Formats: sequence, C-alpha cells, structure tokens
Amino acid sequence: MSIMRVDIGKNERAFVLVDEQPERYLGPGRHWLVHPFKKVRVERVSTEQPLAQLDPAYLALVPSADLQVVELGADERAILFHKGRPVRWLGRGLHQVWTVERLPTRDLTPAAPTVRVERVDVSGVATEPLRDEVRALVPASDYVETTAAEGSVALRYVDGVLDTVLPPGRHAAWTVARKVQLALIDLRERLLHVTGQEVMTKDRVTLRLNLSAAFSVADPRRLAVVSRAPDDVLYLAMQLAAREAVSERTLDELLASREAVAESLFTQVKDRASAVGLELLRFGIKDIVLPGEMKELLNRVIQAQKEAEANVILRREETAATRSMAQTAKVLAENPLLVRLKELEAYKDLASKVGQVHLVLGEGAVPTLQLKSH
Repeated sequence: MSIMRVDIGKNERAFVLVDEQPERYLGPGRHWLVHPFKKVRVERVSTEQPLAQLDPAYLALVPSADLQVVELGADERAILFHKGRPVRWLGRGLHQVWTVERLPTRDLTPAAPTVRVERVDVSGVATEPLRDEVRALVPASDYVETTAAEGSVALRYVDGVLDTVLPPGRHAAWTVARKVQLALIDLRERLLHVTGQEVMTKDRVTLRLNLSAAFSVADPRRLAVVSRAPDDVLYLAMQLAAREAVSERTLDELLASREAVAESLFTQVKDRASAVGLELLRFGIKDIVLPGEMKELLNRVIQAQKEAEANVILRREETAATRSMAQTAKVLAENPLLVRLKELEAYKDLASKVGQVHLVLGEGAVPTLQLKSH
C-alpha cells in the first residue's frame, strides 16, 4: 500500500492516473491518495489560459462547473470573453473553456465565472460592423469590413457577382458561408490630361495638342461591370476624337474655330464616357503647339497682316485729314472775313505765348518816335 500527498494550486487542476488510466479529478487544495499495489501518477494542468485541450477520458472526469464544452457548427462562431474583455475568436468545432475562475461577491449569491462565451451566427452576408477590439481577433477568412467616405460608395460582391451598391458609411459582411468582397469607388470630380499628341491637319501641318477633361462617376454599377480600366477608355476616346477633328480641318480653320472644335470633341467623348459609367463635365484644348519653323512662318504672316492693316488705317486717316483741309480752304476762300478772324486768332495764340517784348531801335529812332507821339 502507498500513500501520496498532493497539493493543487489555485490556478491548476490535476488528474489521478492509476495504472495509466485516469480515475479522479482533483481541485485546489491538499489531497491524500491511497492505492494498494497499483501504480499511481498525478498529471497537472494549468487553468490560467481560458482554453483547454483535454483528452476525452480526462474530460469525462471534469465537473460542468469547472469546464464548458462549446460545439460550433459550420455557420457558427463564438467570442471568448475573459473578465469582460474579448480574448479569442472561436471557429468551427469543439472548444473546451475553463470556468474555474470566479468573480468575487459580497453576498451569498453564487459567484459568476470570469470567462464567458458568446455565440455568433455567421450564416448570412450583411452584418453590423464589429467593435474594434473584437474585429482585431477575427480572421480575414470570416469577416470583411470597409469604410466609404463621403463622396464615395462601396460595391459588395457575393460569390463574384455584384450584389449591391452601398452608400457612404461603415459596412461589414461575413465571408463564412459565401465569398464576399468589398470595393470602394470614388465619386468625386477628377481630371485627366492628354499631353503631347502629335496630329496632322488637313493641309499636312504637324502639330501637338494638349487636352484636358474633368469627369466623375455617374453609374458605379456600370463602371464596375463594363470596363476594367475606365480611365484608359476615356483617355483613348479623347485621343481618337482629337485626331479625327484635327485631320478634317486646315491649320487656319483649327485656329479660327478652336472653341467650336472643343465643343465637338466634348459631344463625342461624352457619349463614350457614359458607356462606361462616367460623366464628362468639361473638356477643352489647353494648347496647340506648332513646329518651330511653322511658328516662325506664322508669326511673319501675322506681322505682315498687321503691317498691312496699319498702312490701311494710316492712309485712311491721311485721306480724311486732306479732305478736311480742302473743305476748310474752300470755306475760307468764300468768306474773307473768316480769314481775318483766323488771322486774329493766330495772333492771339501767339501773343499768349509771349512773356516779354524786347524793342531794338536804331540810331535816330527815339526822336522820331517822340515826334509821332505828339
């Protein structure tokens, strides 16, 4: 006969094995084991961690007050709380949870365990967003979440099929029963520039165009389904429309009707943008860049035109002035009194400009002036 003393701590439990077969479960405290003529062994387990991994033979000896067995199906998950805080996310299968730790009480009511298991139904798709502390525990294979800021929307795909368009806000979905993906689309206005496009006019002048367009997303569903790269579709539409418009006009026509060309391009590109879910807001030709020799030649032509226009204006003014002088001379010839008035006006103007008069007299001039004054 053998006697064995066993001391079990607060945060541990033990199993008594007789001839390697579990026969007894020991709680905290001191225990005496008496087994005649048999091999006795004690196997200790820690209860500091909430989850246990006991063999079925051991599990049958544990009372229900000390350990809870949670079985989760294919469409179930669970959150393990310890002292009110989430500590583990439990997946499908059997889970053994120690419930030996108890909350202190001041009265005679039974103490509640510090460990709690909360089941979660994940059979659906849409769900309310999880708290941040719970979300940190959930694997990406079970849960997806996104936040659509103001000015954007979220697209929800279920098993590869576009399911719905979600408004701005925080959105979440379970990915257990079905494959779910969330994608964001920005609805705000954007700019697209097409620069350095070399095109040839109808009169075989090669030039470069710089184009700009402002657009936004009008139909998120069409944008996601119709085209993989809608920006590239719009870029190509701008290129082709510009080439077609320039090739149908001479350089002079293009320069003279730049606004009309831009309006024509806007109409063409707008239809193509609408086909992929975009709305063209504005479109314009920023720059028309000519080759160096063509730019010099065009400047000389413009200079010659301006000089010719200046000469025409100068000759017109000279002719008008001559005609006015001839008319004035005719009037004066017919009215001698007007001539005398003109002469007096000239003297008046001359006298107003004279500040002092210096009189220079020759020899003998003073007596003569004196005699005349008498």
